[in-house]
Amino acid sequence: MAATQSRRNFLKQGSAVMGGFALTVLSKGAMAQGKTRVRFSGFVESEEQLATTLKVLKAYEAKNPGVEIVPEFSTFRSFTDKLATEAAGGNAPDMFSVNVDLLAEYAARGVLAPLTEYIPDPLDVSSYQDGSVFSCTYDGQMYAMPNDAIATAIFFNPRKFEEVGVAVPDKFYTWETLQETAVALSEAHGRGFWGIEDGGGNNLPCDIFLRARGKALFTPEHTIGFDAEDGAAWFQYWEDMRQSGGCPPADVQAQAGDNSASLGIVRGRAGMLVQTTDSFIGIGALMEDPLDLMMLPNGFDGGEMKQHLYDYAGNSTGIWANAPDKALCVDIIRFMHFDPEGVELYYTGSGMIPASTEGLEKFGTSGTEEEKKLVAYLRMLREDPAPSRRPGVGGLGGMFRRGNEAVAFGDATPLEAAEALVAEINEKLAALKA
Repeated sequence: MAATQSRRNFLKQGSAVMGGFALTVLSKGAMAQGKTRVRFSGFVESEEQLATTLKVLKAYEAKNPGVEIVPEFSTFRSFTDKLATEAAGGNAPDMFSVNVDLLAEYAARGVLAPLTEYIPDPLDVSSYQDGSVFSCTYDGQMYAMPNDAIATAIFFNPRKFEEVGVAVPDKFYTWETLQETAVALSEAHGRGFWGIEDGGGNNLPCDIFLRARGKALFTPEHTIGFDAEDGAAWFQYWEDMRQSGGCPPADVQAQAGDNSASLGIVRGRAGMLVQTTDSFIGIGALMEDPLDLMMLPNGFDGGEMKQHLYDYAGNSTGIWANAPDKALCVDIIRFMHFDPEGVELYYTGSGMIPASTEGLEKFGTSGTEEEKKLVAYLRMLREDPAPSRRPGVGGLGGMFRRGNEAVAFGDATPLEAAEALVAEINEKLAALKA
């Protein structure tokens, strides 16, 4: 009960909780004298993840009394805004979190230091899933250490299906079937309930959608992997979903914002949600009904049914190129990922699934029921994984959200929104390579 409540508090209060904590830590850290200080900034998904992260860092300090680690953790949006400002000003943290797109941007700009010289000693990633390592790699070099393994999924409330006798889709199904299922749920439950929440503003499932069309968000050469016609098909899919009643209209969906507690699936007003697996435990803790997860569609009616999903590192740790003591930063990473004590402190109770094969198997046998569901899902994807997510550009989520909202509110056609999206992505890619 206490764990559930803490997740609820975190997800409801978000950056306010994290921001206050960060200020407290900084004020205490400023008083320390005669120690090597390391600023460690990042994003976390829950209070549990924050607690285990702080616990492992404190354990490292206890073993290394000459080191003071100053933790500055917050929600993803707060963290990325602050990091952008600090990196532009030449004052980035010594160590900081990145995802696939942030890694590409900061590696290209020379903000991140390559970790190649530290592999495999002391950072041996030979047992790590290829997708996780790939998502930490840019231009042939590894720039960060994978902290977790995540994948895109559809979260669903089994009870909402059972109550009205709507069947959960099979393992392999089409995008058309997803819409039909969502509409059936909406109609069966009646006014004020929707089969699925609007996913058009989420770039991650769009990559799966594009792969079923023979495209992708980005190419291995770090160029855009789709055109405006493909983007228009994505925005049109979700416009059709709205018009058919399968997902909420624009004004209703906008009310949820970034607050997990306001999601339709949490409030009992939606049956499905497209999301990444690192949010599964936190969102599930907000619900009265058990939550489950299934794959996204893997094709279209009349086309080839093929596995297009993959897992990758959603949260990784990199080192600032100008960090005064990179070897110390590497040793902190080593302790978190390879020291038995550090691994136990960092992952147990965090809600994260490690990227290593050994870590995955451990949580698959001794984890909580929710962790076992996550491991089972990741194992299923790894039976026949698609090529992993490729590095893109920072701010991609915001671009998709703006495009989808423009279509939803009638301010743009799907093609107009897609043309603006493609132009903005190409502009960002050109700036990185200039």
